Amino acid sequence: MTALSGLRVLDLTRYLPGPYCTMLLGDLGADVVKVEERSLGDPTRLVPPHVGEESAVHAAVNRNKRSLAVDLRTEAGVALVKRLARKADVFVESFRPGVLERRGLGPDTLRAENDRLVYCSLTGFGQEGPLALRAGHDIDYGALGGFLGSNRDGQGQPVLPAAQVADTLGGLVATIGILAALMARQTTGRGQVVNVSLLESVLALMAVPLTRVLAGGETASELSGRNACYNLYRCRDGRALAVGALEPKFWEELCRSIGLPNMIDRQWDEDQSDVIAALTGAFAERDSADWLRELSGHDVCVEPVLDLPEVAASPQVARSLMEQPCGKGLLRTVTTPVRLSETPASTRRPAPALGEHTDEVLSELGVTSGEIDSLRAGGIVA
Repeated sequence: MTALSGLRVLDLTRYLPGPYCTMLLGDLGADVVKVEERSLGDPTRLVPPHVGEESAVHAAVNRNKRSLAVDLRTEAGVALVKRLARKADVFVESFRPGVLERRGLGPDTLRAENDRLVYCSLTGFGQEGPLALRAGHDIDYGALGGFLGSNRDGQGQPVLPAAQVADTLGGLVATIGILAALMARQTTGRGQVVNVSLLESVLALMAVPLTRVLAGGETASELSGRNACYNLYRCRDGRALAVGALEPKFWEELCRSIGLPNMIDRQWDEDQSDVIAALTGAFAERDSADWLRELSGHDVCVEPVLDLPEVAASPQVARSLMEQPCGKGLLRTVTTPVRLSETPASTRRPAPALGEHTDEVLSELGVTSGEIDSLRAGGIVA
């Protein structure tokens, strides 16, 4: 048994935020039907690299789903999704505000026919405000939310992260909102609308630094590289070590371990230049592997900065990776981050081919094989 067994989710999202959210729900046991544009489907299907003919990117966020390929620009296609929504528990979409309302698939319409439906809208800037209808991507939400401006290189230029922070965080926030609405439904008997914006998801990430600034504090905090005890240091071999010795006990142990006992009392000096210079010089005298061996027996909060192939080879990370079918091969990817003791997550299906389950899903609605053939001949489904 899984935690969300028996839950039906309709997924009208694409790219990363929505698919990551619905995959998490699928991993936890929900029956997720991915409703895709009938000819091309989710654009991530085209993103390299591919395992055989299957996109690894698409497979990474779309396991545990069934695919229904339907043309939502037609009345017949919309009617099919409405029929599905009458029996669904959750409806997740990521169109701009107003798009699905104009197609007859807005929250008021669907919840009028199924008041238990939890309707989740994932948008870039929210349902209201001057930017509500503007297009955007992860980089834009990070820019407006202060994430990019708060992470700069040595020349003061914003650093673009390798991961899509706003998209992934937005998917997590949407998952939380959906689960909260389902919990409330157990008491009220009714679903509700869950609105999640990627900009607000970034703001949630920036809650502490932004609040500190609003309270009159400095833009840079002690966790931004301003202080020696929480910083990155390059070793003789060019590799970097991440030092997070915030607590005095860790800082004292670190200073003694690297031969700088005279820096113990200077952890919070207003001027950190001499302290940072001392640690920079010390770490530069030896290779990173030497330092890691030296510090492994000490409680100092120091870890190597790994690139992605090294992350995958880490014994600690290995328990968080899994293999799932992808095309005719296997794809190694990241497992669900939620670990439940009694109803654990599971992988029951690989990411589906476009329209792979169209007949199956429609048959469950009571659509006959003859009707499905007519829908396919008319270009309504694929």
